[in-house]
Amino acid sequence: MVKSAVRIATLDQLLDALDGLFVDGSDWTRREQEDPWVRIFSQDNHPLNSNLPDANLVSWFRQGFLPEGGARMALDLGCGLGRNTRWLARQGYQATGIDLSAYAINQARGRSSGGAVTFREGDVLREHISGGPFDVVYDSGCFHHLPPHRRLSYLQTLENVLKPGGLFGICTFAWGQMGSEEDDVTLLRQGHLEGGIAYTMDDLRQVFSSLEFIEGDVLQIESGQTEEVFHMPFLHAALFRRHQ
Repeated sequence: MVKSAVRIATLDQLLDALDGLFVDGSDWTRREQEDPWVRIFSQDNHPLNSNLPDANLVSWFRQGFLPEGGARMALDLGCGLGRNTRWLARQGYQATGIDLSAYAINQARGRSSGGAVTFREGDVLREHISGGPFDVVYDSGCFHHLPPHRRLSYLQTLENVLKPGGLFGICTFAWGQMGSEEDDVTLLRQGHLEGGIAYTMDDLRQVFSSLEFIEGDVLQIESGQTEEVFHMPFLHAALFRRHQ
């Protein structure tokens, strides 16, 4: 019997096939036998082993871009140890943090002290996210680890979870500061992500062009701000709104 070749006939099959290009362990956005995030989050002195909220989140709230929580719901994509999820809960949101790493989720739950906060293990690119749609969706450091083709999955997830009129905030590696500056075709051909992808603000505006751009800037402490915040010179953030 002649064995027939596997032919790609659906978008999911294409995305899965492209996943197979990254066999060197540089794609940290899918489940593997070894969880690379354990090494990151178990380091006491690692910058991500923090309980501080991102500086831009606090700034957006102070400027009135983020509405008061009340009965509103927020989703933290790739929440890590849950620092931003917990901050959103403290502002009155019913906050949900989701992450691929079981280790990170267990640690996030251990750092929580009640309140309207939930942590769930899940693959935001390949699995349905229940509980939405959400008024605010936030991503600090997940997006820049995606292989180029999985941006399509990410955009579909965002379409599914963000309410019309809802806000989407994102924090990524800033071009010229950290992350690979190779073009997408090169990254796919070499099958290596070089630790993450750098984005310009124009890149983010292009990728999320279906949303209204509100503002974007580097992570920095606002003048007169007294709350301790997380900020790094190699990160920048942008805020968008979904059209009604």
